[in-house]
Amino acid sequence: MKLQEAYEILGLSQDASLDEVKKQYKLLAKQWHPDINKSTESESKIKLINQAYQCVQSGQDTDREEIMNPFNGFDPFGRRHTSVELEPVFSSVTISFQESVLGCKREVKFSRKTKCPECNGQGKMILNNGCDKCGGRGQISGRQGMMMFTRTCDKCGGRIKMKPCQKCNAVGLMDAEVSIQVTIPGGIGNENVLRLGGMGHFSGGFMGMEQHSDAFLQIIVTPDPDLTLEGSDVIGHLTLPLLDALRGCNRKVKTILGEKEIKIKAQSKNKEEVIIQDLGVAPNGNHKVILNVEYPSNISKLIDALVSEEN
Repeated sequence: MKLQEAYEILGLSQDASLDEVKKQYKLLAKQWHPDINKSTESESKIKLINQAYQCVQSGQDTDREEIMNPFNGFDPFGRRHTSVELEPVFSSVTISFQESVLGCKREVKFSRKTKCPECNGQGKMILNNGCDKCGGRGQISGRQGMMMFTRTCDKCGGRIKMKPCQKCNAVGLMDAEVSIQVTIPGGIGNENVLRLGGMGHFSGGFMGMEQHSDAFLQIIVTPDPDLTLEGSDVIGHLTLPLLDALRGCNRKVKTILGEKEIKIKAQSKNKEEVIIQDLGVAPNGNHKVILNVEYPSNISKLIDALVSEEN
């Protein structure tokens, strides 16, 4: 994808700041996320938006994933030789507000392209050319010390026979459903995207080790009606009458770990904060209770109550 095209998809000019890009991406991701937008084009649209966002973040033109073998014919190291355009692997998961603060683990299922077992990801099947020196493969492989080498067979001149793989239609890839466990860190925000390294499409292999592209997981956080997250701190509110604020009192408040009792000191003022240690994002987050003091419409009743206490 060209950088100019990426900015156009995001609806931004190329002089947009990184903060503007991030803000616009979150807006579009929320608008087109399949959990929210039920239109038939939402899934393809969110993938395109994600691809554009990654392109702008990198600051350079990025092609769609194109996997190709630089060798003409069979590659002894198992690298793919078929040129295929693949969309990025994109999935999403919904978690609670509590899980977003504490962190959690989730089983995530998504589709990706895996290596065709019939042709070993080559897209073609190698036929025996009848040469007894190279075993009909046209190349001779060996090891010298720590180095692997491959040379053209001098008896058959490297002649090979191949036919398209019928199982994968000569693509070298097969659709597969995968299920992985993802650790979601505490403090993650709504619509943030996690990069899952090496969990995307099969992209080849080397020395018997398979390689895969990255996958991307968008986190959807279900909001809590009573609590919000600011930085590492959980924010809650407590409404109490002015008389209780002046006297001081104990109150139970909602936290990410259930109800906790807090002490309101005497002569507390409106918008003062009561801190509950270690009930935010680890290791330094706290729970802040902001006091909303209600002032009575009839101040004389309050004065009478205070005078009666003194007497």
